[in-house]
Amino acid sequence: MAKDDKDDKDDKKKKEKGDDVVDLSSRIGARQPGEQAPAKPTPAQPPEPPATRLDAPIPSAPRPRLIPTREDRQQSAMIQKAMIEETSTPEPAIPSPRTAPGPGETDLVVTPLPTPDDWHRFELALRKVRGVGQLRTEYYRHGVLKVRVSYQGTDRLASALRAGVPGYRVRVIGEDRATLQILVTSESDERRPG
Repeated sequence: MAKDDKDDKDDKKKKEKGDDVVDLSSRIGARQPGEQAPAKPTPAQPPEPPATRLDAPIPSAPRPRLIPTREDRQQSAMIQKAMIEETSTPEPAIPSPRTAPGPGETDLVVTPLPTPDDWHRFELALRKVRGVGQLRTEYYRHGVLKVRVSYQGTDRLASALRAGVPGYRVRVIGEDRATLQILVTSESDERRPG
């Protein structure tokens, strides 16, 4: 029964405490309602601007006009001067060291020769073709070789190259009066797997 008596006492305490309203402001140092100072009027806040959409383009602020640097002004002055000089009097053309192939000569453009060793091997094999005389290398860039070939033979140079560059298969991809373009594949490349 002691337990029932204890429960009754707890219920009575809860009822007494629950009905009363407790003012906690006096306990934490707040001013009493009679002591309050006159309230200052709060300044009116300006209305908030409408919310900006985030999916719209970002507005850009006007940029200040910049004065070009001295280097830019000098460069633009040089460009203007060059344009005026260019339109006034044409100068003679600069002579080019490259010339058109002479009689019995053909420019041979060969690709792909990925390394300088491939280029050298191909030139050695080209010298063995019947009718090919002097070879003069014009340039070699990015796997493309241009050689000026003097050729004396009964057939065209394209036919002679298809028939017999030792160690290479030759496919002609373009030909005109002074230029012959070929694709080469070495026989060792054909044997490689992959």
